[in-house]
Amino acid sequence: MKKAFFLNRKSGLSALNIGVLCGGRSSERKISLKSGKAVWLALKEAGLKATRLDPAAPHFLRKVKRVDVAFLVLHGHGGEDGQIQKFLRRHAIPYTGSGPLASLNAFDKVRAKRLFKKNSVPTADFTVLRKPSDVARLLRLRGPFFAKPVADGSSVGAFAVENPLKSSDKLRQALARFGPLLVEPRIDGREFTVGVLGRKALPVIELLPSRDFFDYKAKYTPGLTRYDVPANIPARLSRNLQRIALKAHQALQLSDFSRVDIMMSQNGEIYVLEANSLPGMTAMSLLPKAAAVSGIAFPELCKRIVRMALEPKPRGKV
Repeated sequence: MKKAFFLNRKSGLSALNIGVLCGGRSSERKISLKSGKAVWLALKEAGLKATRLDPAAPHFLRKVKRVDVAFLVLHGHGGEDGQIQKFLRRHAIPYTGSGPLASLNAFDKVRAKRLFKKNSVPTADFTVLRKPSDVARLLRLRGPFFAKPVADGSSVGAFAVENPLKSSDKLRQALARFGPLLVEPRIDGREFTVGVLGRKALPVIELLPSRDFFDYKAKYTPGLTRYDVPANIPARLSRNLQRIALKAHQALQLSDFSRVDIMMSQNGEIYVLEANSLPGMTAMSLLPKAAAVSGIAFPELCKRIVRMALEPKPRGKV
């Protein structure tokens, strides 16, 4: 980290060789490549030197050791689970976003839920299905529910369970495909997301999907979801959602930036769904949308994130 910090002090960010890490081998590879290209172009527009590096490509390890700072847009396994952060830390390469432990805290939905509850962050009750015989336990509970893999993002593998008995085969198939499933009550109401940049919560965004819920298809198919940026809600509610998002970010020990997804039930109860340590980073992604409303254009946002990567992180977060 000392090398990059020295370059920053002496010559400015323009002297840095920035590696944009994207792609990888996770189920979110396609989304990661889109984010990587967008960040790479934004950094170039900001006058910085950047190269895209794919962990799935030949000679990645040799190439990444040459960069002064790594800009992480690796979604899913290998990026958000803390593994790449451990590697970069071992080789003293500064990187954007949160450290290994905090990344794992956010990526593992059970760890995140437990930390939310421990730190009084409002979140729904949940159960975990780890093996096919666990499905019988769910049959005794009253639905409807949402089920999703414990360790995956972008709503990969998430589905609604209206009737546990009728969905028992689907649940067992999902266990076989994705591993442990987190199951929580379905919350009918309004869905919001709040970006965090540094120590500040960005403007609240409301998600208005045309589908039954904000699943993978609703996220990535143009026209299926409308976004109110900023959300058309009372200022008091907006401040409360921002406060809760910051509390969730801090509960997971996240650094620099994140995006926190929140539901508000029909009777006004607030529940944090999850926090994303490496949210989507195209100009049309939700964190950049919120930053833009705050007057931070996408190239400037990427530049700020690089600058934050060069700042010393609190002990235990790097």
